[in-house]
Amino acid sequence: MSFLLRQLGFFAAAAVACFYVFIALKGPNGIPTMLEKRQQLERMKQENDSLRLEIQKRRIAIEQLQNSDEARKRAVREQTRKSMQGDVTIYLSDPPAPSAPQN
Repeated sequence: MSFLLRQLGFFAAAAVACFYVFIALKGPNGIPTMLEKRQQLERMKQENDSLRLEIQKRRIAIEQLQNSDEARKRAVREQTRKSMQGDVTIYLSDPPAPSAPQN
C-alpha cells in the first residue's frame, strides 16, 4: 500500500509540475511574449540598418557640399528653385485625377 501511495504522490507531483510549467510558458512572460519580442527586435534591427544607411548618404552629401563648389551651386538652385543662365528647366504637370464613373 505504501508503494502505491508513493507512486501516486510522485505522479501527482509530476502532474502539478507539468501544469505549472505549462501555465508559466503560456503566461505573460512565456513563449508568445518571447516570440513577439524577437519579431520586435528584428524590426528594430532593420530600422537601425536603414537609419545607418541614411546617415551614411547624408555624410557623403555633406562632404560633397563642403568640398565641391559645383555641388553647393546645384544645392542652392534646387532649394531656391531657380536656374542659372543656360540651364534647361522642364516642368511636368500633374496628370488629371480620375473622375468617378457616373451612372
